[in-house]
Amino acid sequence: MGPGLPITFRFDSPLQQQSLKIGDQGWFEDWSAGRQTFTLVPRDNLVAGKRADVEVCFADETAPACTTFELIVHPGLGMQEVKVLRQGRSVAYFQQVAKDAESDARQCRAEVQQLRAGRAVPDGLRGAIASGLVDRFRGVAVKELTWDVTAKESNSLSYHTVTGYRAKDRVAVEVSFTNPGPVPWTAAGAVLRSPKGEVLKPLPLWLSETILPAAPGEPGEQGRVVVELLATEKEARGSYILTLWDAERQRTVTLGNVTFPP
Repeated sequence: MGPGLPITFRFDSPLQQQSLKIGDQGWFEDWSAGRQTFTLVPRDNLVAGKRADVEVCFADETAPACTTFELIVHPGLGMQEVKVLRQGRSVAYFQQVAKDAESDARQCRAEVQQLRAGRAVPDGLRGAIASGLVDRFRGVAVKELTWDVTAKESNSLSYHTVTGYRAKDRVAVEVSFTNPGPVPWTAAGAVLRSPKGEVLKPLPLWLSETILPAAPGEPGEQGRVVVELLATEKEARGSYILTLWDAERQRTVTLGNVTFPP
């Protein structure tokens, strides 16, 4: 569950009216329940790592009569929709589920092979050529984003420059930050999400160094973070929201309107 990100639970069974029970209603700005769905709207200021229970009961007489969900706050990986399957399904349905699972597994295996192959290539421009990211027909396209992105007021870091990159089947965002806070900041994870909730698959983060707090009266040293993601040419279109977090998932940075070169 992400702060400020509405989440909808969709069931294949009818729900009992007025059966929705929320463990801590203060976590949410609003909530609603329909015949087979309920939606929660978390508050923007929820602290990462917090947990809340939500219970709902079903209108039919089959087991289980009720079910409870434990929601965990995460700064960047909140889901927008959860489908809950409870009734029996046809053979065709399970065949499709197995087919989709096998397709996802093949994609994961291909990505693992690609990552392993990338570890064996040389560094620098030789590595980009050897890995197939650039060739005689296509290089790396670059787009200046510094004046286009938007930043949340609650961000733990101040950004100075933002650059978008696109190569074959990959995109990247490079951001330079300074740390106005009193504690050093080290990136531990990132997610790039479209306005519709679609998430691009991230590769390991690259951080130039831990971003130290600025000394009193000084502008502070800038540190760079590069987020690289697997993306087809179609997926690289449109705008995205970039969220980064530290190891404790307490201090986050969110930049909106992140785009990539055509």
